[in-house]
Amino acid sequence: MGTSSIYHGKNDRNPLLPDDYDGEQKSDIIQNAPVKWKTVKSDMSKFINSGGHRGSASHIAKQYIKASGGSHRMAAQSTSGIRTGSGLGTFFNGIRTDGFATTFRNLGIEFSGRSVEDIFSQLINVLAPASNTKEDIVAKEAAEEALSKVYDYVENNKMDLECLDKMPLNLMNEALYEYVGAYIWALMMKDLGSRFEKYIDDSKQTQSLEQEFKGYIFSTVRVEFGKKGDIINQDVRASITELYGKCLEVLEGTL
Repeated sequence: MGTSSIYHGKNDRNPLLPDDYDGEQKSDIIQNAPVKWKTVKSDMSKFINSGGHRGSASHIAKQYIKASGGSHRMAAQSTSGIRTGSGLGTFFNGIRTDGFATTFRNLGIEFSGRSVEDIFSQLINVLAPASNTKEDIVAKEAAEEALSKVYDYVENNKMDLECLDKMPLNLMNEALYEYVGAYIWALMMKDLGSRFEKYIDDSKQTQSLEQEFKGYIFSTVRVEFGKKGDIINQDVRASITELYGKCLEVLEGTL
């Protein structure tokens, strides 16, 4: 489950309150989240303990986004995610426009005489250079998921990087879809994934419920991507930002 095991997730304490806040002090802080984290985690536990019969993946996703402050707030705070997704789309656009060699050189990546594994590893670090926050880590993990599809394509073409110049457009868009889906899924799991580890001993059931939850997220993202069409040849950053925001709105139930 990626990084979920090392995080305890969010709680209901407002990070803007001072450390010595005693509950009686007056505050002008407005609570924007109508759902408490305690409620989300409780619903997740019920979903897991019942084998998926109490509650649903869609309900938990909706509760999660509301507890996070809503889809608009989540989108505004996802700077690392949008930046990395935009970089990935720009990378694909560069390959289509200038070819793989020029694109790699423009990114400062030397490819001559190096293994494909090393080149892709550096590419991930260029697209997602920071690892200072949970969101940074999630963005890097999502980039790895997305580029694994491209790596498989290169591997199927005898590890010859020149094949990137002939990479199908649908594969590029598929990789971007994979990125957004993986990013949203990993964000949720960094806060809720520990519920799986805490409440389930049956590994097969755990995997089944995870796949059900993940499948719901990815199917929602795929529908929104289908509406947008080819985004490689569009304004990539604007398209990624819009798509990400709409996916969150759909999951929240506001669109």
